[in-house]
Amino acid sequence: MSWAVPEGADVKVVIIGNGTSGKSAMKMLKKLKFDVFLIDEKKVKISNRLKEKLLQNLDLLVLSPGVSIENPFVVCAKQNGVEVASELEIGARMLACDFIAVTGTNGKTTTVSLIKNLLEGENRKVYAGGNIGIAVSSFSHETEKNDKVVLEVSSFQLESTNYFKPKVAVLLNIAPDHLNRHKTMENYVQAKLKILKNQTKNDFAVINLDDEVLCGQDLSFVHSQIYYFSTKNECKGCYCKNGCIYFSDGVVSRFIMRASDIYLRGEHNLSNVLAGLLASILYGENIDSLKEKVKAFKGVSHRLEFVAEINGITFINDSKATNIASTIVAIKAMKEPTTLILGGSDKGLDYDVLFENLSPNIKNIVAVGETKEKILQSAKKFNVINVFQTKTFKEAVFLAFELSNENETVLLSPAAASFDMFANFEERGKVFVRIVREIAKIENRKIRNQKTKKVQN
Repeated sequence: MSWAVPEGADVKVVIIGNGTSGKSAMKMLKKLKFDVFLIDEKKVKISNRLKEKLLQNLDLLVLSPGVSIENPFVVCAKQNGVEVASELEIGARMLACDFIAVTGTNGKTTTVSLIKNLLEGENRKVYAGGNIGIAVSSFSHETEKNDKVVLEVSSFQLESTNYFKPKVAVLLNIAPDHLNRHKTMENYVQAKLKILKNQTKNDFAVINLDDEVLCGQDLSFVHSQIYYFSTKNECKGCYCKNGCIYFSDGVVSRFIMRASDIYLRGEHNLSNVLAGLLASILYGENIDSLKEKVKAFKGVSHRLEFVAEINGITFINDSKATNIASTIVAIKAMKEPTTLILGGSDKGLDYDVLFENLSPNIKNIVAVGETKEKILQSAKKFNVINVFQTKTFKEAVFLAFELSNENETVLLSPAAASFDMFANFEERGKVFVRIVREIAKIENRKIRNQKTKKVQN
């Protein structure tokens, strides 16, 4: 849906949130000659007097992802008949081309990055944005009809959409997350399913056949063509059978590539690749052009990312694991004795689920951050003994190294958000890498000193 008012009309817009999304939305809307007011709620309290002033003749209220639809000013605006939309939605309305949108609890960034790689080719522009940190409104007004766009979308962004309509909508998986914001699992699920709400018979829904929550949903409201992906079963869509990946249109199956040719390891990454392949095929990409691009894809930063090996101990950065389901995936990917660094800001998640699924390969757990007491309590319930607590993140990394031996792994996979100590998971991952490098320098210095002593003796 395009704007309900012509460009340059006397339109009043209020944007809440002064982050990347809010600032990008403001720039875009000002180009449309709209009357725009940007409110930074962290610095400006919306008093009754300011509320009345902002609501007067207000046409549109734009929300940054961090602003809940239960915010008092948002509720008041809705009651006054004001349209409320996320930055994602207003950015998408300005796109000149069809787009792919990807949501899910885990794997979004990996899948979006893969799809972007699969779409790239000669004489075309490919954009990736949304929840990956690039606001849609920062580039949407620049797009042309033949461009390609793939968006990562979160439940925060989807809950305040009205007309959001991807050509291809991908639902990767759903597991408990962000319950401090959505209050209930049902609310969270319904926010995710909004990605399918406005699709028509000419659009495509891509759904994980292996996900129990998704397969338990009533999709009778969906008007688009539904395709599936599965690592376990044949289906209409993309699936893996006997180590080979196929695409089926529901009648004929076509071989694409061998699963062993994928650089990324783990069943979760195989699932992400199937989703990315299927979305690209339905978006119009030639199957023959995809195999080599998949083989060349190395993954994304902060997601099971190799950092270094020190004294035979491997360090893995999985800072992007901000929920329990994602950490369980990481644990299953570990094949050697592992010391796990857990903890961060509290999202209202239940750590019992993590300890129910704890792999025997997890030798030690180092708990840090706001959730460390919750982690300790859950560990006690399941008689997990080797759990250590630290006051600082740096202490946690150093302790994890001290607890590890040669041919073992230190895994940062926090199962929590980062906001108690860091601006975001990227900063947490970068700090982890910096601390690991500091450990490497210390250990190298020890080796040099030992060699010097031997020479002197």
